[in-house]
Amino acid sequence: MRRITATNIRKSFTLHHQGGTELPVLNGVSFHVDAGELVVLCGPSGSGKSSLLKILYGNYLADSGSVLVATETGEMDLVHAHPHAILALRRQTLGFVSQFLRVIPRVSTWDLVAEPLRRRQCDPDEVEGRVAAILRRLRLPERLWSLAPATFSGGEQQRVNIARSLIAAFPIVLLDEPTASLDAGNRDVVCELIDEARQQGAALVGIFHDDQLRASLADREIYIEGVSCP
Repeated sequence: MRRITATNIRKSFTLHHQGGTELPVLNGVSFHVDAGELVVLCGPSGSGKSSLLKILYGNYLADSGSVLVATETGEMDLVHAHPHAILALRRQTLGFVSQFLRVIPRVSTWDLVAEPLRRRQCDPDEVEGRVAAILRRLRLPERLWSLAPATFSGGEQQRVNIARSLIAAFPIVLLDEPTASLDAGNRDVVCELIDEARQQGAALVGIFHDDQLRASLADREIYIEGVSCP
């Protein structure tokens, strides 16, 4: 099943504080992602890989083209979708592992990870079991579960981010350097979770700067050339 179909995506940014300079980033990118595969975005630094992921999540709006995402009721084009529809899509369909956890003050690690399941009105006992299981698997000590992660190390925050994004078994998962802050042991656990999500039918799009990791995980690689400025 085709989960994502991106066609002729173009994106530029206007630098309003620098005389309105136009900075082109993506120039006609097209690709697709099927259920059960991991597509890795490759290309030099600054080529627009992270910008493309944000377009797939609806954080950035493409200047032109289309991004068709499969939902339970049909396809949605993120380029033309209403913001409320995109928010609903994120609750049910789109997971996103960014490089950094956007910490919410005074919200515990447990509640952050449980939120995607609670939004789906999962049974409380199921929520409790799944949250505990993924936090243990990601080696987050129980003494941290009741604490807000604002003061956690970078690696601990990243594991909270991964747990929150993978616990709900989203049909589509976007991964922006998910292992960048992790040691070898925790990186292996995250790779296992990513592979399990793929085996369960998720469509994944990721950025991995580690060549060996990319080669071991990718089903296909899409090279993003970026736009050369004159």
